Amino acid sequence: MRDAAREDLAAACCRFGLSKELLERISMLTHTEVLSLVAHVGEEPLFVPRGDLTNLLSAHPTVLPVLATLPKRHAGHTAAAN
Repeated sequence: MRDAAREDLAAACCRFGLSKELLERISMLTHTEVLSLVAHVGEEPLFVPRGDLTNLLSAHPTVLPVLATLPKRHAGHTAAAN
């Protein structure tokens, strides 16, 4: 994430769904600072897993790019409601 933000900030914003400001801060971290952050957070995740992670894990690899870009649906939202 840090390296992607350093290489192309706009693309990293789209890729990771994070704000420009947040990725700018992340891109300024040294390798040691990244490791320190992870070590000191402990058992808590830095990033919450996607809500559709179960679907992605069970899908065939060839459809993952499409599934990963689908808009996330709110809880209780069904296709029939569209």
